Amino acid sequence: MINVEVGKIAHVVEELKRIQNIENIAVVAGEFDIIVRVRVQSLEDLFEVTEKIHKINGIERTTTHVVEKEVSSE
Repeated sequence: MINVEVGKIAHVVEELKRIQNIENIAVVAGEFDIIVRVRVQSLEDLFEVTEKIHKINGIERTTTHVVEKEVSSE
């Protein structure tokens, strides 16, 4: 989950598209501006992706959550 400086959402989205392991980018309304879904093999890989995200100009803050188990309604 990402908070972005005012007027920088389009720029941040374009930069996020360049990062490997990002599966989905959603611009949302509410407490956060963007939610990014990342798929990695290890916490070290997650750390590397997070470091790349932090380097993007316009990002104010990130919050990371790890999915332990995904359950389908089907």
